[in-house]
Amino acid sequence: PLIDVPTFSLSTSSGGDDDASSSSSTMNILTYASPVAIKPHRMWSISLYKGTLSHENFIKEKRGILQLLRPAHALCKEGGDDGDASGKLIRVLGGSSGRDVDKQAMCEELGFAWKPLECNEETNDNADWPQVLPHCVYYLKLELVGEMIDCGSHDVALCRVVEMVSEDDSINAADELDYISTRTLREMDIISEFGRIKDIE
Repeated sequence: PLIDVPTFSLSTSSGGDDDASSSSSTMNILTYASPVAIKPHRMWSISLYKGTLSHENFIKEKRGILQLLRPAHALCKEGGDDGDASGKLIRVLGGSSGRDVDKQAMCEELGFAWKPLECNEETNDNADWPQVLPHCVYYLKLELVGEMIDCGSHDVALCRVVEMVSEDDSINAADELDYISTRTLREMDIISEFGRIKDIE
């Protein structure tokens, strides 16, 4: 059956070895993500497609930031309001590899410049965390717990939620409903029934 789930983007960092300035972020589209526990720690599971730069970064750094996308991210069009490439931002994040294209520059051209995540004052630790997309419903800073679970095409990671952040710091039930779903992406002809990004005809 077709699934209808929230659409997330996972932001990961390459790290920088001994030089923090050499660290770079990349982002992809991630649809297999779910909370699995609340005590003693909030835990989420995420599924990463093997062979991607995001998968490689997450394996190396064991952390990333999960971002819940809004409809505005899917409605972004190439060339502004007069463009005809609906879903350009989604296609950049989910239909291309950070090894081949500069996703950060492409997102900035579309009006979604990446930025450091502004954390709460009491947990203001941005060291080695990747940058994020603006205007997401919320952001979950995740750290891997244990080892990745081999599930064939994907590896599943169980993660502890280090912190949850929202731009306006006032997440409520109504805000959480303002997300883009895989069903909407199918209706917009951005993804196929198999969840893959469709080429623009």
